[in-house]
Amino acid sequence: MHEALAQVFQGFDRHTWRIETHDAELLVAAAGRVSVLVKDRVAGQSLVTMLTCRALEEAPGLDLCGAVFEYEEGELGKLLSTAQPQLAAVRHLRPGTAGRFLRLPLVADCASSGLPAEGLRREGDEGPAPRSAEAMKKLAAYPGALNRLSGSVPPDPQRMRKTVDRLGLEADWVAIVHADGNGLGEVFRSVVESENGHDDRTRADALRSLSLGVDECAARALATALVETNREMGPYDVVPVLPLVVGGDDLTVVCEGEVALSFTRHYLEAFEDETAQNERLRPLLDALERPYLGAGAGVAIVKRNYPFHFAYELAEQLATEEAKKVKQWSSALAFVALYESSAPDLTRIRTSVSLSGGSSRSPSPYLVGMGSRDERARGRTWDDLLRRVRALRRRDEQGELLIARGAAHDLREGVCLGRKAAASRFELLRTRYSGDRFRAEALEHLTYDGDLVWTVGDGSESKEVTGLLDAMAALPFVPEVTR
Repeated sequence: MHEALAQVFQGFDRHTWRIETHDAELLVAAAGRVSVLVKDRVAGQSLVTMLTCRALEEAPGLDLCGAVFEYEEGELGKLLSTAQPQLAAVRHLRPGTAGRFLRLPLVADCASSGLPAEGLRREGDEGPAPRSAEAMKKLAAYPGALNRLSGSVPPDPQRMRKTVDRLGLEADWVAIVHADGNGLGEVFRSVVESENGHDDRTRADALRSLSLGVDECAARALATALVETNREMGPYDVVPVLPLVVGGDDLTVVCEGEVALSFTRHYLEAFEDETAQNERLRPLLDALERPYLGAGAGVAIVKRNYPFHFAYELAEQLATEEAKKVKQWSSALAFVALYESSAPDLTRIRTSVSLSGGSSRSPSPYLVGMGSRDERARGRTWDDLLRRVRALRRRDEQGELLIARGAAHDLREGVCLGRKAAASRFELLRTRYSGDRFRAEALEHLTYDGDLVWTVGDGSESKEVTGLLDAMAALPFVPEVTR
């Protein structure tokens, strides 16, 4: 977008150009969405044409759509409220990306994407393999991507190549983390729909501040999370985290399984801190009486060779269907450690205990940051998860586990049999450990207020949950010590 604007509008500068004195003004550029004000409709059409043509040439699989809408002075807010559904209608009228990759005449399938192959390409020590136009463009962009992702001056692509090789060739477990901001839609609507003296200029400035502010916060939160993860679990030569998307309030990374939960927790806390202090966002948040912005994150931990698109879809589902549903509590993370090889089904995963005859489910999502202090979050915070994991990991002076693995699995089996069976087995174990203070203490750490299974929510929204299953799943992926 920045390069296209500079070509269509000579001398374009995002920070100084305003529509009253120049031919264009960039309002929003975040999370795959761009909003630009232009004086001339033809120039706006040229901008859309340039962007879509470049996408066809440089990223054949990308579905990029743009449209130009006219508005009268004083109606910017109304336009911004209706532009998104109008753009969706325009997109619906266009052919989909599948129309670019015709199957006739018959052609070989791409070895990586399954699309029609454009040619043969050799990668590393492998022999020539058929590759699609999309795959060829991605491979061509790979060296430049390593330079950008290295984050150093001068660029050090070898650092990022080590991370890529580790995640692709060496790691046993990898994780896809997808995080998305909470409450940004409310902030956006407050800017667009406010009638309290908001003219077009005020709205434009507020939208630009929102876009730039969130971008800054996400980038700084990522940097902080990498430092804190290295401090907590390192030292690493290169923290095994590969950023894929860092734009606006969207974050997607691939990382090693053992750092996934720690990294996600640090990112969410840092994002809250950054939005609370950001000068661009402060006036907008003050108007809504919000001290900060939170985010919801989904973490899908899978084996290294598990199909990426399945893992990404699961991470996105965890973020949108679980983590982002606690907006009133700010930031939260939901995770799944997947031991199966089939396509994941989050509903089936979360209800598997119920389907087996039990009644308890995961208390996911887990609250982190400032929202975890809310009374309603008790038993469902990151600290609660950490306490349960450490209880399962604690050992006595002879090195024996305080809660034997067999005892933990026996409790898990009881949970699958129902609340009464779980309570019965828990009481038997509590009686057995009653003479050992340390074992009894570790056992109590698995509970919420003394119960292995408890109820959350009210009325029809209530459900029985237990933290035991998540603690056992997270055991290999939570740091043993905090430096």
